[in-house]
Amino acid sequence: MAAVSAGTGRSRRIVGVLLALISCVALLGGCSRVISGTPTTAGRAATDDVAGLPASNGPSGPKSGAQPSTLPVEGTDNGEMDRLARDAVADVQSYWRQRFPESFDGKEFEPVKKLVSYDSGAPGGNLCGKSTQGAENAFYCAQEDTVAWDRAQLLPQLRASFGPMAVVTVLAHEMGHAVQARAGTAPPDAPAIVLEQQADCFTGTFFRHVAEGGAEHFQVSTGDGLNEVMGVLNYIRDTPADGDFTGTGAHGSAFDRVTAFQDGFSGGPQRCAELDAAEVKQRTTQFRFWKDDQEQDLPVDQRNLTQVRDSLREVFRDTGAQPPQIVGEPRSCPGMRGTRPVSYCPATNTVSLSMDGLQKIANPPAKDDPNSGYGDFAAYAQFASRYALSVQRAAGLPLEGGNAGLRTACMVGSWSGLLVEDPIGQRNPVGKLRIAPGDVDEGVAALLGDDSLIAAGINGEQVPAGFARVEAFRTGFQQGFAPCSTRYP
Repeated sequence: MAAVSAGTGRSRRIVGVLLALISCVALLGGCSRVISGTPTTAGRAATDDVAGLPASNGPSGPKSGAQPSTLPVEGTDNGEMDRLARDAVADVQSYWRQRFPESFDGKEFEPVKKLVSYDSGAPGGNLCGKSTQGAENAFYCAQEDTVAWDRAQLLPQLRASFGPMAVVTVLAHEMGHAVQARAGTAPPDAPAIVLEQQADCFTGTFFRHVAEGGAEHFQVSTGDGLNEVMGVLNYIRDTPADGDFTGTGAHGSAFDRVTAFQDGFSGGPQRCAELDAAEVKQRTTQFRFWKDDQEQDLPVDQRNLTQVRDSLREVFRDTGAQPPQIVGEPRSCPGMRGTRPVSYCPATNTVSLSMDGLQKIANPPAKDDPNSGYGDFAAYAQFASRYALSVQRAAGLPLEGGNAGLRTACMVGSWSGLLVEDPIGQRNPVGKLRIAPGDVDEGVAALLGDDSLIAAGINGEQVPAGFARVEAFRTGFQQGFAPCSTRYP
């Protein structure tokens, strides 16, 4: 985050103005702030539902007793990583043999011609016209119709960080490119970001199949299992080092990649085929740095916390809700157990906080440190979530339960969307605070974790499915406040 004037452990990191309150709904044109973007599904959302499947935690990973695949793999050492990768490709190809004809005009799905395993630390290998030495990667080579993976570095790292389903996720994505080639869903001159997000979408369709119990070798729960799968997309996202998510080789931010995955999970292969350059451009959530000297981080201190408070006051001003008192130390609340590092007390309309706790969340994430933070935006978003509870209280909305948590995520998303200033003028930012490239991805990482308040009710309870938490945040980010109370009453 920045002001205009200023320039992962597995489970934790996975690396309209509201009712306004009541009267505002009747006068929607007068007090809602509309944000352009691709609308999400209309109507009420179920807190115990993931695109029509029950939301629950449970076993995720290889199925016990499943017979290993016998697919031929060139270069294999027949070790654990290659067995995992071979089984993953076998399940993905089996899925597409079933779904491809009904999705693409009766065409039969042809398996890829070659699977290759290699050691990125060994010299001498060559695939798709390039050396494999140092190529810690997995990829689809269209010229050779080959899916290849690095068994020595990439796959072990993914498995260690996110579990075995991370390997399945990456290979399902690469197989998604093979699906593109066979279905002709993307023209040869399509930007890389369209190809990549379409492959993410196809990955989502496969994981719907796995979640429904249809895969031979793998299973995934719709709660913590999918949370980890989407965490992999966060891990392999584009980074904002150059301030641009729209370059010729862009794959997309975590927010956009997770959106594509969810589109596939919810809408199936036909939805993925509809993804084109126009849609991707319209819904891209990260833009170039809007100022040459823009700061990427807004350290958590009293001065910057005041800026965030002022931003929240301005964004929520039209609701007529009395702004809460902000207290820079934890305080007890009658009848409430409170949450850390930020807590809201409805009896006194007070948001109390631990500065040290917020600063810990604001620390940059470290891949190998489960106790590292999420980044500055994630810290301020948790503060914003407790502030949003005060707006809901003024509207007479319940502050406990799954709907309250998702409604809160939606409101934090709408606040975030009103802080975007982009060079093509799709949005009208509010106040002096701005989102910097990469900020929303910090929010996605926190939403997929098990310790965030962004999508939590007053007592800190979250729905188990990060899928629903991210979807609620995205609804607010793209559509503004109006859907927050109607989708999550």
